Amino acid sequence: MKLRAATAAILSVGFCPALAFCAEAGEGGGSWLTLMFFTLNFAAFVFIVAFFAAPFISKFFRDRASAVRETLRRLEADAQRAQDLANQAAARQASLEADKAELANEMRAETTRAIGLMRELARAAVERVKRDADLTAAAAAEGARRQMRARLAQVATALARKLIVNNLDAADQGRLIEDFMERLRREVAKP
Repeated sequence: MKLRAATAAILSVGFCPALAFCAEAGEGGGSWLTLMFFTLNFAAFVFIVAFFAAPFISKFFRDRASAVRETLRRLEADAQRAQDLANQAAARQASLEADKAELANEMRAETTRAIGLMRELARAAVERVKRDADLTAAAAAEGARRQMRARLAQVATALARKLIVNNLDAADQGRLIEDFMERLRREVAKP
């Protein structure tokens, strides 16, 4: 646009150089003819602008208004979508807190259950160890009694043999053996 105005100014100076180099005239009175000329000139300008430029200007403003409305509609939709996403994120965060609390409760319950199970297993192990210790002690005592009886029997047998050989004759030895055999039969016969 500036190029056209500059070109028009250069051409007008080129075609009418005398007007460009004229000196200012003194102050003169206005005339009705000059006013009418300026008024018609301005009216022609307004008519030309209105006739040729008005459709382009109105189309430009309509297109600009529709583009602004579309941008506003899109921005409002984006804002609504962002608000929905923010609400979903807040709901998820709230559900995360609830899930975290639920998970903590489940872990506490599982820990309590595991501790109870460990206590029960420990009690069972203690009972088993006590029972095993009692059985081992009873078995050791019974083994010690057997060994003591066996040792006493050996010592008694050795002493009896010595006494029998030294102090008893053959008839006493036979009677003693018979008496011993009878006692053995009675012991075996006991339930």
